Amino acid sequence: MGTRSGALLGIGVVVVAVVVGLALKRTRHDDTVVVPGVRSGNVLFAFERLRESGLRVAIPSTIRFLPTSSPRVTGQTPPGGTRVEPDSVVTLRLSSGGIGSPAGPDDLPVYRVPGFSGKPLADAVAWTKGKVLYWASDMPPLAPSSAQHLFDAYVVKSQHPQAGSDLKLWVRTRDGEGVRLTPLTLQVAPR
Repeated sequence: MGTRSGALLGIGVVVVAVVVGLALKRTRHDDTVVVPGVRSGNVLFAFERLRESGLRVAIPSTIRFLPTSSPRVTGQTPPGGTRVEPDSVVTLRLSSGGIGSPAGPDDLPVYRVPGFSGKPLADAVAWTKGKVLYWASDMPPLAPSSAQHLFDAYVVKSQHPQAGSDLKLWVRTRDGEGVRLTPLTLQVAPR
């Protein structure tokens, strides 16, 4: 075998090795997912984004959820960009949400509160959509969850005010000052 034939054979071996290496690398990555970076995003967006990627979500601290100031993700493990196996757990660290209530106009509707006990938190949240009211819930730490949406991962254990009560966000007193009434408060537990 001549020098030229040996060089061509050597180049051919290198090319085959590179192609096989790329194929193996590609195959290995087909069995993994890239963890989306959700740091500094809203917890609801982060939960759904991670679940859409085929990952489970764990939240090791209590979530104080107030619709006027939803908690934000301050950190995640593993970090965004990491390759992991599908159905792996991503743990979120959250900021503590502040307390707030929107200022009410003069005439606000009154709502008859349904019974939410024993139902998914998602049902209660859906009921509040489009209504002018204030609600809050402290959601306990969440073990790795396969729920598609964060509120589906919890069930309502109790509520205040009770089912059948009237709820109005704001009333005006005789002197024109506003007073915020009791919000809809939901006590929940992981499902």
